[in-house]
Amino acid sequence: MTQLSGGQSRSLMIADTAYMSNSPIVLIDEIENAGIDRLRAMEILAKKGKITLVSTHDPLLALSADKRIVIKNGGIDKVIEISDAERNSLIAIKKIDDTLHMLRNRLRTGELITEGLFK
Repeated sequence: MTQLSGGQSRSLMIADTAYMSNSPIVLIDEIENAGIDRLRAMEILAKKGKITLVSTHDPLLALSADKRIVIKNGGIDKVIEISDAERNSLIAIKKIDDTLHMLRNRLRTGELITEGLFK
């Protein structure tokens, strides 16, 4: 474990939770900051029948769920069922997310970020 990167160890924890843990409920805090493929992690947990509660500010994750709970002043303020309009907006949000993912990868590998990437 000590030889793994942060993202690798978090990926291993998701796999362990999905495949080894008997717990039917999983609580994840801000998976978007974990350095892993958050959508894939959620997909794996769902396929294993885990009820997954995610604390997030990521619109892609929030709108990928069937419901979202809005917390205000330490309590539940609203429970919102995702509408068709919100679900349809996922296409545009996914394109933005894919662009940001591409930019992060280019930065990691030392490539230049130029205007031509956005056309």
